[in-house]
Amino acid sequence: MSKKTLKAIAVLAFLAFLNGNALADNTASSTTNGTGNTSNITQSGDGQTATVTQDGDDNNSDVDQSLLDNTATVDQDGNNNNSLVLQSGIQSGGNTADVTQIRDNNQSDVLQSGDFNSATVAQDEDNTSLVDQSGSGNTANVDQDGNNSVPPNIENISNIFQSGDDNTANVWQDDRNLSTINQSGSGNLADVDQTGFGGGFDDNTSTVDQSGDDNTASVTQNGNLNISSIAQLGSLNDATVGQSGTANDSTVTQFGDSNSATVDQSGNDNVSTVGQDLSNTASVNQSGNLNNSAVNQTGPFGAEGNSATVDQSGENNVSTINQDGGVTPNGFSFSNTASVDQSGDWNEATVSQDDFNDATVLQTGIGTALDPNVVTITQFDDNDVAYAEQNGGEGNSILIEQGACCSGASAVNSATAIQTGTFNTTTIIQTP
Repeated sequence: MSKKTLKAIAVLAFLAFLNGNALADNTASSTTNGTGNTSNITQSGDGQTATVTQDGDDNNSDVDQSLLDNTATVDQDGNNNNSLVLQSGIQSGGNTADVTQIRDNNQSDVLQSGDFNSATVAQDEDNTSLVDQSGSGNTANVDQDGNNSVPPNIENISNIFQSGDDNTANVWQDDRNLSTINQSGSGNLADVDQTGFGGGFDDNTSTVDQSGDDNTASVTQNGNLNISSIAQLGSLNDATVGQSGTANDSTVTQFGDSNSATVDQSGNDNVSTVGQDLSNTASVNQSGNLNNSAVNQTGPFGAEGNSATVDQSGENNVSTINQDGGVTPNGFSFSNTASVDQSGDWNEATVSQDDFNDATVLQTGIGTALDPNVVTITQFDDNDVAYAEQNGGEGNSILIEQGACCSGASAVNSATAIQTGTFNTTTIIQTP
């Protein structure tokens, strides 16, 4: 027999060894107790492990594994639960899915088409969870507790989409809440905690969208009918939203890098909107009812290093801070600082700044529904400083407008107005 023939036989024997041994070490285990249960396990590739346990009636489990080294564990204890686990991979596989559904009418879908992703889902009563991981090294943890005493029988819904790498998403919900997390960058972290007052319906909604790298989003909503939306399109952004009460609404949008936004709303019907672009910082704290705060720190270019702080306590306070190169005449916005502190009822403050400006507004007093306290500060260009304080009394109004643009020389403006009493009016206008 020739050496060429012997070599061919050796190669065939090695391939037969691979086919009979290396691709045969998949493990599948299914245990069912009850009636009407269905378990389907499909495995191709190498090193797959699937364990399915069902105790109850009319449960359904589907596990489909391909490529290498995927692990799926499904435990369904109750009735009418459905679980779908699809695991493949790009190069290595190595995905892990752990699904635990206790009691009735839960739906869990785990789709892992990337490598080394991990998904853990725990649900109790009428919950729906979708985890879709197409990147690598992503982690998703979902814990949903339903409340079958509250009609209709649709409780918590959690949707997690991770198409980047090394992202982490954590969701905890009770009663009836909706959470959606979309992470398409790398190294992002999203934490969502939505709970009610312990007796009721909740209906909180949280949306987190992160498409850059190393962004952090944290949402805590304790109450009912609260809405939180966070969109971070850049890197190294941080957004923290805490809402306690009923029907509060928070929107945070951060473009660019290294922005930080903190929103804390306690009470009912509060609305906060924060928009930022590149190294801006915003902090909003509203306690009471019907407070309204809008912070806009964006621009086509140069909107960098702005800082806005709003603190409102009482009812029907309105604060608007706009530090935006796109609105001001010459399109620059650098290192502006605005601080608004309103305590009482029916106060209103508006601040718009451009270039190295500093504005501080403090209002204390109830005002009236017809004659509220109002402060308006508008500063365009150069090194302006404005300070306005209305302490006590009703119907006070302060208007400060400072402008110096394109004159060839910078104007260093400064304006201070303090009013104590009733029905006062101050107007300061400074131009070069």
